[in-house]
Amino acid sequence: MSEAVRSHGFTALGPLHESLARLRGWPVAGVAAVLGALAAFAFAPFHFSVMLAISFTGLIWMIDGARGEQRWGRSVALRGWAFGVGYFLISMHWTAMPFLVNPEQHLIWIWLPLVALPAGMGLIWGAFTAMAGAFWSASPSRIFVFALFFALAEWTRGHLFGGFPWNLPGTTWIPGGALSQAASLGGVYWLTLLTLFVMTAPAALVDTRDAKGLGLRLAPSFGAVIVLAFGWAWGAERIDEPSPLTDQNVVIMDAGVPQADWDRLETEVVLEQYIRMLTYPDSRPGDVVIWPEGAVPGYLLQNALPLDAISAYIGERTLIAGATRYEWLTDDNAIFYNSLAVLDAQANQTGPISLYDKHRLVPLGELAAVDFIPFGRSIASILPKTTQRLASSGFRPGGGATAIDTGRFPPFVALICYEGLFPEITRKANLTDRAQWIVLISNDAWFGVGMGPAQHYAQNRYRSIETGLPLVRAANRGMSGIVDGYGRERMRTAPAETAPEGWSTTYGRDRIPEPAPVTIYQTRLGASLFWFSLCLFALLAFLGWRR
Repeated sequence: MSEAVRSHGFTALGPLHESLARLRGWPVAGVAAVLGALAAFAFAPFHFSVMLAISFTGLIWMIDGARGEQRWGRSVALRGWAFGVGYFLISMHWTAMPFLVNPEQHLIWIWLPLVALPAGMGLIWGAFTAMAGAFWSASPSRIFVFALFFALAEWTRGHLFGGFPWNLPGTTWIPGGALSQAASLGGVYWLTLLTLFVMTAPAALVDTRDAKGLGLRLAPSFGAVIVLAFGWAWGAERIDEPSPLTDQNVVIMDAGVPQADWDRLETEVVLEQYIRMLTYPDSRPGDVVIWPEGAVPGYLLQNALPLDAISAYIGERTLIAGATRYEWLTDDNAIFYNSLAVLDAQANQTGPISLYDKHRLVPLGELAAVDFIPFGRSIASILPKTTQRLASSGFRPGGGATAIDTGRFPPFVALICYEGLFPEITRKANLTDRAQWIVLISNDAWFGVGMGPAQHYAQNRYRSIETGLPLVRAANRGMSGIVDGYGRERMRTAPAETAPEGWSTTYGRDRIPEPAPVTIYQTRLGASLFWFSLCLFALLAFLGWRR
């Protein structure tokens, strides 16, 4: 294929296909980056899913042209990489927010999240796009080839170096809606594979084969319509009725402290706001009170002040709170944990009833840079203050996924912030010991006020769809509330009347929904559906392949 690209098929799309396929040089990277950036708007808070169809179709048509170049492998990889750069830049721009907390110290390093991160993440997409190019053809089989390798790219992104599966294509569907329910069958990676097929099917309407007839070219689009129709019908029936409620009430509290204020505040300043909310008259004995990740500055479990205050005010309720804690190995060497603690009125005497230590740690943010990459201490010195402390000393990973059963209220799966992105954590914990709900605590203040908090919340709701377990989420300056086992929001916390100026303090109380029936994904065979479907896509690609 050369500059004389000729498009065949759906005539109206021919000129656009030829324009994209003929792009060469740096303009092709620019167009690919723009398409990737547009794809980011397919996710929360927008959920403009059609942007994925537009963007992926454009990328496939650009690959059509690249396959005709002499060095086609490099050309295909460039298009995939540039597409990823645009996508990750817009989708994860919030990672730059910590560098704006104290800009006089850290602004000079803002290129790390805005340049290095998207460029590095884009390498995964570039590599797998090049792999897809090796099996490319002008026939509609390229739709199955692209979906297969891109789904593998997303699985790799979710596992490589600890993984960062942010905004997988399968999460474009509004959580709790009909189409999102497919995650209960094979998980979000399986839904991502189906979504990639649906969104790329229109690209098959035009190709470079000198063949008449639209029948074969229409086949992927026809298949995509069937997938959408059956998926919507099945999902709509699944969520036709509201979830019944348990008798267990939870109270969600978030002080809503701005991240810029966090390091300069004393423990008692934040604690006072939480104690004030503990005195609200609507809460009753037997309630479970939930505070966010790292609820108060300092070490809550090793400080007499917060423990005494909790013991004095919690009464016959139980508190689940995020806490940073440490253990001394020697007189001058301690290890740190990002923990979730269950506390009661005897907390100042007996300590926590149960304790969970976060085991899936954020690279560079919680997992020590010195243990993660070479020259880690040098990198730690340029990170924002709070992150720097964690990156230089590092958190110690906990023992792994678990369901916590205190005997006082239904057992729950504990998740802390980053862990809410990983479907396997909730699934494994629930396979070992059947839980009744999920508790997720987070600090979303680092994300700013843009797309980040909404995207994090949407992805967390998919953990409920996959497992059928209701989710209770408490996030500092994020979206806190209760979600049922189908991903539908039941309650979101409202602004608290006692909020100090500049804080976004929220409060809410409601009952936990009953779990949904055990999902197929939650069974031991559920995760295998993704790999089985990949094999099926490989077979369909082979049967329809033409060089």
